[in-house]
Amino acid sequence: MHEITTYLRKLATHTSSRIIESLEELGAAAAEKVSKGAYGHLSSRIDVIAEDALFEALDTYGLSWNVFTEERGFVDNGDEYTLIVDPLDGSYNAEHGIPFFSVSLALSRGGLNDVEYAFVRNVLCKIDYWAEKEQGAYKNGTRIRVKDRRNLFVIYLGKKSHPRAFEIARKVRRVRSFGSASLEMIMVAEGIADGCLYIFKSGGALRIVDIAASTLIVREAGGLVLDDEFSNLSMNLDFKERKNVICVSGEHVLEVFE
Repeated sequence: MHEITTYLRKLATHTSSRIIESLEELGAAAAEKVSKGAYGHLSSRIDVIAEDALFEALDTYGLSWNVFTEERGFVDNGDEYTLIVDPLDGSYNAEHGIPFFSVSLALSRGGLNDVEYAFVRNVLCKIDYWAEKEQGAYKNGTRIRVKDRRNLFVIYLGKKSHPRAFEIARKVRRVRSFGSASLEMIMVAEGIADGCLYIFKSGGALRIVDIAASTLIVREAGGLVLDDEFSNLSMNLDFKERKNVICVSGEHVLEVFE
């Protein structure tokens, strides 16, 4: 594990601990909307606590990276690296007692395809996933890779879903949706699922903060992360940019779109 990844783990550990403590203390109050983020969306109390905890950890460890996050937007510290972060991916799950949410951290010299280090902590299970560019992907120190023909797809099927998502869901054997994009995509990386689909009727589904870390982990595990035109997914540091995402274990999985 590179020194930078070690620091990402420390950030995730500090933030995760604060999330768990706060959820226990606040109960239902964790879901209260208390502020607006940098781009106008409403933020819950636990979202704000998670982000504050992350910045506390950055100060504690003397890390001066730029930061790109939902609550504060882009924080320019004049560094060559930018930490693309979702300090609580799966906020609704956390707020309502569903044990599936993460801290997601990616360190990049640019946008999505420039991420060099990625770290995702499954908060309640205390499972760590990480990747370093061209060095593979790992789960708690063990190398992980995609697997073939798992007969499971993770597909977003809410009211914003494109009809194509429902068509694909009818073709495959098993379909799930869990509410944390970073952890759902990693299910492909560790060989649990064949694919994850986030396809909206109009516009795009996900922001870069949702998937920056998990994208590198999937790719380093041998999987593909594509846009809805089946090109290699690319995203900039721009909160107005949302994209549909197709994450699969291999090209053969794209047969379900035919």
